Amino acid sequence: MHVTYIDKYANRLNIHKFTFLLILLLGSFNGLIAQNDSTELLTIGKIIIEGNFKTKPQMITRELSFAEDSTYQRYQLDSMFVWDRNRIYNTNLFNEVNIELANKQNGDTDVKITVDERWYFYPFPIFRLTDRNFNDWWVNRDRDLSRVNYGLKLSQFNFRGRGELLRLWLQTGFETVLNLHYRIPYIDKQQKNGLLISSSYFEAKNVPVTTIDNVRRFTSSRENILRKAFTNSIVHSYRSSFYSYHRTSIGHLRVDIADTVASLNPNYLGDGKTQQQYFSLAYSYVWDRRNNPNYPTKGELYRAGISKVGLGLYNDVDYWRAGISLTKYWSFKDNFFLASNLRGVSTFPAKDRNYFNYTSMGFGREVLRGYDLNIIEASSYVMQRNEFKHQLFGRKYDISKAMPLRQFQTLPITIYAKIFFDQGYAIGFPNYEGSALLTDKYLYSIGTGLDLVIINDITFRFELSKNAENQTHFFINLLSLL
Repeated sequence: MHVTYIDKYANRLNIHKFTFLLILLLGSFNGLIAQNDSTELLTIGKIIIEGNFKTKPQMITRELSFAEDSTYQRYQLDSMFVWDRNRIYNTNLFNEVNIELANKQNGDTDVKITVDERWYFYPFPIFRLTDRNFNDWWVNRDRDLSRVNYGLKLSQFNFRGRGELLRLWLQTGFETVLNLHYRIPYIDKQQKNGLLISSSYFEAKNVPVTTIDNVRRFTSSRENILRKAFTNSIVHSYRSSFYSYHRTSIGHLRVDIADTVASLNPNYLGDGKTQQQYFSLAYSYVWDRRNNPNYPTKGELYRAGISKVGLGLYNDVDYWRAGISLTKYWSFKDNFFLASNLRGVSTFPAKDRNYFNYTSMGFGREVLRGYDLNIIEASSYVMQRNEFKHQLFGRKYDISKAMPLRQFQTLPITIYAKIFFDQGYAIGFPNYEGSALLTDKYLYSIGTGLDLVIINDITFRFELSKNAENQTHFFINLLSLL
């Protein structure tokens, strides 16, 4: 048979059409299979937990959004596994958590949860500065080594395998502190109600008696105790959902100061008094949906609270305090992250407040970067902080040859580069000049830095900043800020 050029061309064209249709059909078929996999109905049989040698199973199952003998679509389980894994990990009881399907057959499946428990008993030596942060000690206190506290902190995490924390703090040095802390996350079968009991004693021969130009000034005595305090508190917590917490607390404080302190600052406790005591009552609400509470990169954390300081039994103190904090974390492609926090505190009435009860910016996480050297005493303040960062490095090192304890044989190290912008405003106390340089004015700072995160919850911050006072600083901090 004679085949023309046109016939050959037509045959080739038909072959190409057939190939194209075949590829299209295969792609559609694969998509259909993927779609069917994601919508596949699965009934959970058993929930198998492995690796919890000490932890009670209910501490893990409390965080699960799925249950045995329940049916879900596959895509629902995939999403549940991600968030449930985060919640179990965020109990701070485990180094690693993994959730996966097991024994899957004919629409039935088990779920296997594998955990790697942390080390729970820490006889940790205390060697810490008494000052607000490392930079305050380095610059304002001239690196005075006598301002070091030392002692022993005994912490039993996951006490009785129920996530309880029992801690004894024995400290001496610049300040003497004795503290007993017992936290029970759940006291009922429904695992919703918890309790925290704390009692402490404090004494010091070195006391801040006043503030000049936003820096606290101390007085000291070699022989006499200048200030001592007793505090006791009970906190009831109620976990209404996976991410919602309500806390109600009542506390008592008694503080005594030496005549020397009262003479140097008659307003220290007010009217030259040498003793003050009061009860306080507080309520707070927390919504916490972060992927990691120690160094979050995704989720949100919202807090709000109000407290009454002084309940009328002693008439030494009488004011209200209200606060709110809203933090949002975003995670983007290629290990880029954004975090933003808005927080504010208001105390009222502001009039006739004594020095010991001043509300301050500059302690812990209540700080604007670039103002680490300053304390800003204010009746009310608001701050807004932002940082954009990129993960430069992340790796887990096997140190089993040097570390015999299994829980410490992996050393994770992560490094982030960041830029930040902070801003705030503080309203000063009436007729008070100690913090006047930085109150009742707009404050801001910009900067860049590095965060070094070790073992998932130890953070070193190295930051170069410039603030509204045209001051440029390089600061080192040992606490994550956002």
